[in-house]
Amino acid sequence: MKRLPPLDALHVFAIVAREGNMSRAAQVLHVTQSAVSRQVRQLEEYLGEVLFVRQARGIALTAVGRQLLPAVEQAFAGLLHAVEGLCQRPADLKIKLPPTLAIRWFLPRLPAFQGLHPGIEVRMSTASFSRIHFEREDFDAAIVAGNQGPGEGYSEALFAETLVPVCAPAMAERLRQPADLAGEALIHLSPDHADWRRWLRQVGVQHPALESGPSFEVIDMAVNVASQGMGVALADPVLIAHDLRSGRLIAPFPALRIQTDYHYWFVCPRGRQHEPALAALHAWLKAEIADSLAALTPQPAPP
Repeated sequence: MKRLPPLDALHVFAIVAREGNMSRAAQVLHVTQSAVSRQVRQLEEYLGEVLFVRQARGIALTAVGRQLLPAVEQAFAGLLHAVEGLCQRPADLKIKLPPTLAIRWFLPRLPAFQGLHPGIEVRMSTASFSRIHFEREDFDAAIVAGNQGPGEGYSEALFAETLVPVCAPAMAERLRQPADLAGEALIHLSPDHADWRRWLRQVGVQHPALESGPSFEVIDMAVNVASQGMGVALADPVLIAHDLRSGRLIAPFPALRIQTDYHYWFVCPRGRQHEPALAALHAWLKAEIADSLAALTPQPAPP
């Protein structure tokens, strides 16, 4: 025999053997007694063996039936265990993030999310990008950053980018006012130095070496260089909140910020935003970012 008997017939056989009565088995299975009899007869014909014999108060297994029953019960118990295990697996969310947000903001907070949602397993990938294409990329969600909307799927703005000067603690001691920056190297976020040019113009000061200094396309690299005392970088205080709290980086002029045209958005495939795991991640992201923004809001001086 090269093929297994029909699983439905095997299941009915196990129930009838347990109940010892066709009528009670039919009640358990919510089918008619004739349907139960038909399944048992189909299995007996398939095997070429009689599985039950009629008795005065019901039916009993034959020697062949007694031999078959333990294997059938074990097989169905194994299937049930496997299915229950699948149902209890953590929800697997694959999310794509910009590198600085991932490294400096998301990862330090991820254990807290896992503590709140132990049934959700988050896997992440980092890339510098402003759009995502869910039909070509295997991700459940993303946080995208750019000066245009994500353009695909369901999206919601998380926060707007603001930039503030940051540097190493020793350097911050020398920076009493924005004009003091003239004696320090500037670390840039773009080859055209547009962000520093805009910040200096807004505060009304000039820098003699504006066109000099290293340029990095990733904020994480810029602030790493700044933390080593090699210059002053512009960074979003939301992304480096942990560094500011720990004192690894200092914002010498915390109230002097510029808002860029960059925004960060939560994005997922349209129609999936209400799935429990994605909705939990989205709600947690909004709450954490709200807390980050509130912690960075300058408090009024006491009267």
